[in-house]
Amino acid sequence: MGGGWPLVGRAATLHTIVSTARSGRRAGMVLVGPPGVGRTRLARAALAAVCGGPGWSPSWVMAGRSTSSIPLGAMSHLFPELDPGGVPTARLLREARRHLHARAGGARVVLAVDDAHVLDETSAILLEQLAVSGDAFVIVTAPSGVVVPAPVFALWKEGLADRLDIGELDRGQSDRLVVHAMCDDEPGTIVDGGALAHLWRLSRGNPLFLRELVDGGRDAGTLHRVGAVWRWEGPFPGTPRLSEMIDAQTGDLDPAELDLMRLLAFGQPLDSEVAVALFSADVLASAERRGLLRSTQDGQRVDLHLTHPLHTEILRGRSTPLQEREIYHRLSDAVAALGHHHARDRARLVSWQAAQGLSADPDELLTVALDMHARNPALAERLLAAAAEQEAGPAARLRLACAQIRLGHPEPAEAVLAELTGPYGRDEQGRRADDLRLDVAVVRVHNLYWGLRAFDRAAEVLEEAIGDAPAHDGDPPARTVLRAFRALVDSRPAEAVRVIAPVADGAGAALPALAVAAMAAARAGSYGAAIGYARRARPTSLAVDDGAGGWLHFELLAAWWYALMQSGDLDAADGVALPCHRDALERGLDRYAALFGTWLGIVAGRRGRCVTAASRLLEAAAAVPAAGFSFAMPLVGELAPALASTGRAGRARDVLAEGERNPGDMLLAGWAHPARVFLAGVEGRTTHAATIALTAAGDTETRGHRLQALHAAVRLGVTGEVTDRLVELTAGVESPLERAYGEHARALAARDGAGLDAVAVRFAGLGMRLLAAEAAAQAAQAHRGAGRLGSAAAAASRSRAWAQDCEGARTPALALLDSSDDLTPREHEIAALAATGMTSKAIAGELVVSVRTVDNVLRSVYAKLGVSGRGDLVQVAGIRPGP
Repeated sequence: MGGGWPLVGRAATLHTIVSTARSGRRAGMVLVGPPGVGRTRLARAALAAVCGGPGWSPSWVMAGRSTSSIPLGAMSHLFPELDPGGVPTARLLREARRHLHARAGGARVVLAVDDAHVLDETSAILLEQLAVSGDAFVIVTAPSGVVVPAPVFALWKEGLADRLDIGELDRGQSDRLVVHAMCDDEPGTIVDGGALAHLWRLSRGNPLFLRELVDGGRDAGTLHRVGAVWRWEGPFPGTPRLSEMIDAQTGDLDPAELDLMRLLAFGQPLDSEVAVALFSADVLASAERRGLLRSTQDGQRVDLHLTHPLHTEILRGRSTPLQEREIYHRLSDAVAALGHHHARDRARLVSWQAAQGLSADPDELLTVALDMHARNPALAERLLAAAAEQEAGPAARLRLACAQIRLGHPEPAEAVLAELTGPYGRDEQGRRADDLRLDVAVVRVHNLYWGLRAFDRAAEVLEEAIGDAPAHDGDPPARTVLRAFRALVDSRPAEAVRVIAPVADGAGAALPALAVAAMAAARAGSYGAAIGYARRARPTSLAVDDGAGGWLHFELLAAWWYALMQSGDLDAADGVALPCHRDALERGLDRYAALFGTWLGIVAGRRGRCVTAASRLLEAAAAVPAAGFSFAMPLVGELAPALASTGRAGRARDVLAEGERNPGDMLLAGWAHPARVFLAGVEGRTTHAATIALTAAGDTETRGHRLQALHAAVRLGVTGEVTDRLVELTAGVESPLERAYGEHARALAARDGAGLDAVAVRFAGLGMRLLAAEAAAQAAQAHRGAGRLGSAAAAASRSRAWAQDCEGARTPALALLDSSDDLTPREHEIAALAATGMTSKAIAGELVVSVRTVDNVLRSVYAKLGVSGRGDLVQVAGIRPGP
């Protein structure tokens, strides 16, 4: 990261300053804001912008405490020939103004003064006189909350200058600043959403803090690159420079104020009654007045917080383990002495006692750990570890495993669950051992499958739990759930739907049954039923009941999201994924954030936003190892086409090959088929693409994967058997999107330009702009072939308009807008293969024809196109070989 950081989020302010200077409406601008918001940088930029043309004379002054007692001390560099010693102030001011104008040589003076609150009195008077007389346009900065010299205050008090309050950047501006600073010098890199969220949480948009956090994170290795993605992993890098900045901002603290801030760093939000029991009212009032803490109303109580998150991190980092334990001891004693019985007070008390090493109820520890993970993840992890060390019965251990799953720890959860497979009697609630064993198996199978991708071990646990015993009407719901899940992962979704329906359709169905039913219905293509099951469970966040386990909740959300997307409701699909992704980022749950980020990337790809999709998916891929990522196959299956559509076909092939090395997952393996079809088409191998699509349509039991693979071939212009199969499979489907797939295939096969126009409009209405642009390009070709040149031009125009929303996507269908219509489909296919550099022999082997046939076709292509050889075919074939 070289050079200075860019100026972000200040364009409107700069425009206001420049327009004010050039209009003469005011004699200046006063920029006021807290430390670190970039007042100095903004003033320098404003000075340069105002003086960007002829007729302006810029001068820069930086005030400081060392010159605050010297007449014209801050401006001495502007008047080197003036000696203020013993000169009356009035004369000194006249001479200073004369020299300033002489220095400007007839141009309008623009005088920028930084940190005017420490300006010497004579310089402050000169500043006011220049503004009153209109002899200069002044740009003045001062920190908020300080007393400025009277002449400076008069600038905005008397209306001579406008005051602009400069605040911290908002979240979007903060993210843009970090991305520009980190990625401008390294094209192709991106910053992970979790890193951006972490930097925002700590800096709250303060540019100076942002820069120091980034620099400190890079130096410490906490902020590092994984492939092309910048990620934040590890503890807060408390650099000496950052500590000094915080110390300078807070100023001198008396011992009581420092003690108060340390207690808040570990105990916030702290009930004001607890604080009053520990500190005097004067200390609390002084700390709030100085901006060290803030108070918020929560019902009848008032809570206290440290003002800035960095204060919390710095103070925690400076405290030794012994000091931390002593703080928790004082907080615990204070709450206990007040006799508070509020549920939140009880939770805080449990966490503080556990932090002192005292024993606590395991259930309370789990509840508190889950509740406070976002606010204090280090303490939450310690509480989770403390709960794991407690002696507890089977049901409590099951709740521990579920909590570990919910906090992103599937490995230790598996260790706990594996211990619970042995024989035992009744649990704490009196449930039979067999019922509890089945509940454990439900959670364990889902953790093995979704959390660890241990597919073989999941199958073994299923076998151990239910074996081959026939189903009975009196079977516990958990046994039915396990039977249905086994059918589901064995690629028998219709059977899974039939097995689970009696339990899932009943009143009061629990999350396990609804989750498996929703996923089975989604795989079977019954999207309305899948959405119905999901809505009955009313999932709103990552949190689930202790007895269910986080992966069941995820399975339900995944089925809901997929059903919405495959129905063509992309906005609703994002409506499921976005809140979950945001929640996971805020709570620091990288694995879940990567999963939900994958969903967002997939939907972006379906919208045709290929660059956005690739960035989202690369970010998710960098977050967790592929071997332990349950959505690895959907990720690579969607990333590969996004890369290929943006000219990175070579990278796309590598990505897909890596993902297919160890697919393992029968439930999601079908995501690779459409990608393989599309990549074959990008390479010009449309015959091979058709073969892949037809094979996939017979191999996978997920209706959506079948249709996606076949439709990928239609996008490439393939008809024949692909058309027949796709039309057959989409007959009577409930999804508007899948009906459009069938209509697309039928219109393309019939070379029906009007039909393709209608399909394009339908895709556009569903928000799928790339599919719309491709169908319109095919419509233009069909219209031209029928001699309807006006219709062809209109379709081509619509195609290009929709393609404008697709971030520069380049696909074989869009290449039709530039390729020749004089070629037959076979000629175009051979020309496309030749354009990629394949020899005639290789093309013959690919298409199962003779070398002579290939050469004869190529000679015909050259003659039709008026080109001399293979080297000229790239342009006419519309192929751009990827890196």
